[in-house]
Amino acid sequence: MAKKGTNVTKGNGPNADDFADALPQEVAQVQQDENQPPPVEKVVEAMFFVGGQSLTAERACEILRGVEVADFVKIIAGLNKKYKAQNRPYRIQPKAAGYEMTVLSKYRILADKLYGMLKEARLSAQALDTLALVAYKQPVCRQEIETLRGNDTGAIIRQLARLGLISVQRGQSDAREITYGTTKKFLELFRLKSLEDLPRHQEMEEL
Repeated sequence: MAKKGTNVTKGNGPNADDFADALPQEVAQVQQDENQPPPVEKVVEAMFFVGGQSLTAERACEILRGVEVADFVKIIAGLNKKYKAQNRPYRIQPKAAGYEMTVLSKYRILADKLYGMLKEARLSAQALDTLALVAYKQPVCRQEIETLRGNDTGAIIRQLARLGLISVQRGQSDAREITYGTTKKFLELFRLKSLEDLPRHQEMEEL
């Protein structure tokens, strides 16, 4: 029995379809995009993010049905053009018989220090990119990092925190406000006395 003052309607209650037309266009577009297969360019990029051995055009075309070797080469050229426009510290470069995501030469000194002193880190170009953002912009929140990088960085931030290269800092007035900064271990890895010893923009251009 329904409680007094409560209206009970059977059989004609609202359902998900009733709200479809009321969704903002942006939300509806996101839902539609999530149901669509990712663009070939994104799939190719993901292959390089996974890492491992050099990826050959032939192997990529075996995985990506309908993509020819010439198409694969064009996609790589397009990705590199985008990385250059966004001032990313990495490119997809030929290596051996295939291609590999590598750090640009002017950042090599940083990569060599990190890999040479922390071989177990196995940091990707994307992790180095994120670590550099934290180092130069700290204290910085995850939202700002993702805005600058253009993609989700949750997994990378957790990896850097596990390695002890960045630390979680909570706001004094609001504990829910979380920012990130580098640690003493970061300074030791890069042989820096303090953050003031970080290479400035002009110095990086000269590397």
